Amino acid sequence: NIPKAKEHDEIPVIDLSNPNTEHLLQQILRACTTWGFFQLIHHDIPLPLIQSYRESKARFFSMPYETKLSLKRNAQNARGYFDDELTKRRRDWKEALDVGVPGSRNWDVADFDESNACLDGFNQFPTQEDCPNFREITVQYFEECAKLSNRLARLMARALGITEGSEDEQILDRMALDHTSYLRMNFYPPCDLNDASTVIPDDPPPLGISPHRDAGFLTILLQDDDCHSLQVARYEDSDLGSENSWVTVNPLPGAVTINTGDMAMIWSNGIFRAPLHRVLTDPTKKRYSSPFFYNPGYNELISPLDCCCFEKNKEVKYRPCLWGYFRALRFAGDLTDLGVEIQTSHFKMDNKSDHIEKQDKFQKVVNFEENFNVEKYRSILESND
Repeated sequence: NIPKAKEHDEIPVIDLSNPNTEHLLQQILRACTTWGFFQLIHHDIPLPLIQSYRESKARFFSMPYETKLSLKRNAQNARGYFDDELTKRRRDWKEALDVGVPGSRNWDVADFDESNACLDGFNQFPTQEDCPNFREITVQYFEECAKLSNRLARLMARALGITEGSEDEQILDRMALDHTSYLRMNFYPPCDLNDASTVIPDDPPPLGISPHRDAGFLTILLQDDDCHSLQVARYEDSDLGSENSWVTVNPLPGAVTINTGDMAMIWSNGIFRAPLHRVLTDPTKKRYSSPFFYNPGYNELISPLDCCCFEKNKEVKYRPCLWGYFRALRFAGDLTDLGVEIQTSHFKMDNKSDHIEKQDKFQKVVNFEENFNVEKYRSILESND
């Protein structure tokens, strides 16, 4: 039985340098099956790089609004600047910039070169003149996160009992080569709820990000040390996230925060938990954060592992989920209101969702080597309700 959380409980802290591998795996298993969150110390991302990245990110968001707007993402390009994202069909109180692994998988290739086309689109960086060294520092930090993500994914596999070199581990080998990860830089300006311009009559107060789960495999989050706005729903509470169920994540200096995503939940047949979380606004402080979303290859069908089902005499809980389809719908939902919010529940064996049929249709016509176009696939993706 999973123990109940108490008021003073905080999410676990895990030391990646722990020489006792068995103890480390037990900690990871417990964290991923309960909170779905943990703070990671001694993670090997160089602290000087983290500091340079923080400073570079702050310089980006301090650029003139018109300069940032020239990098705005659109319905044909998921990457770039934005300040109008929808989470659960509600606008977030933030600015952001998304940068992802280039389609060519070569950062030395010009960003808008045809070989860099992919479902998520082309990266849009500010010029060296507008934001000196921003691209170089961001790429360095991105690659460190990718390396750490691969290491963590393999530890998660070991924690589930997957042996090195086994067939069940092959998906991690493919992910290391073909991952479609992206790095998001968030800026949350102060939000004074006493200012009439920030509150819509009869609407609840704005949130930095509304309650949601991360779609990918795992997330590495870099937070500010002094502004604690990230909250996670207690793991024994309902998914509704009632006000008394939220726990604030208080980041440790030098640590990064890890959480499991929807694809890890399907992959583990529901053993791992993709946690509901949200970001509060602050009336006086500005806040920055950077989640790195470690995602499978677009063509990867994520299915429950044999070791989490048949070898443990457990029923298979999920149908296969095509990551490219799931990602396309999440992006379309962030940018436009298609009337659909795709969730892992749509892929449960006992759910008669039409997403399985839509996924098959999408896979037959999509070209993952070109930019996703919401309008091109609208007839497949939009809700029939």
